[in-house]
Amino acid sequence: MVTVAQKKIKDKAPLVAPAKLNIWLFMLASSMLFSALVSAFIVHQPDAKAKATWTMFNLPTYFLFSLIISTLSSITMYLAFKNAKNDELIKNRLYLVVTLALGLLFCVSQYLGWNELVAMKLTFVNPRPEDISASYVWMITAVHVVHVLGGIILLAVGIFKSFKLEIHKKQLTFMSVTHTYWHFVGLLWFILYLFLYFAR
Repeated sequence: MVTVAQKKIKDKAPLVAPAKLNIWLFMLASSMLFSALVSAFIVHQPDAKAKATWTMFNLPTYFLFSLIISTLSSITMYLAFKNAKNDELIKNRLYLVVTLALGLLFCVSQYLGWNELVAMKLTFVNPRPEDISASYVWMITAVHVVHVLGGIILLAVGIFKSFKLEIHKKQLTFMSVTHTYWHFVGLLWFILYLFLYFAR
């Protein structure tokens, strides 16, 4: 039998879990940050080209590898979430570990991409201070990697929780938050890569 006090608590339960609301607000703020960076790029580029202070260059090949890795990790993240909902706890843990490994591989790929930029003498601070074409690429990719590192922390915590049997079909909030955020950073990289590839 449900007591009056229990009924009141149930009635006051939030429609959306605070963790889910917080991650959506964070993703909204992140989207605004990247929109500002992309907008600055778009506004600055025509004027810089007119003044011959804009360097045209090909994106590092490793950035394309990062895109492939990101796509694969989105698939494994989906499988981890699906298995959590089905109470396939061992499979859930396995796919979380694979997703974490792919996330780390993504960061390594980005680092190798930055090395490619350096090899092309496209550093964050250009020898010509007025030419900041490469600086945009550095800034956008670096800020995105910071977001990926946040996702890696969530994955690590998720793996820890899975070993403690705190992730299952009746307790999916943390898994749902991690799932949503990981797809967000993956989609974000897809959009950013295409933008940088075609906008240079």
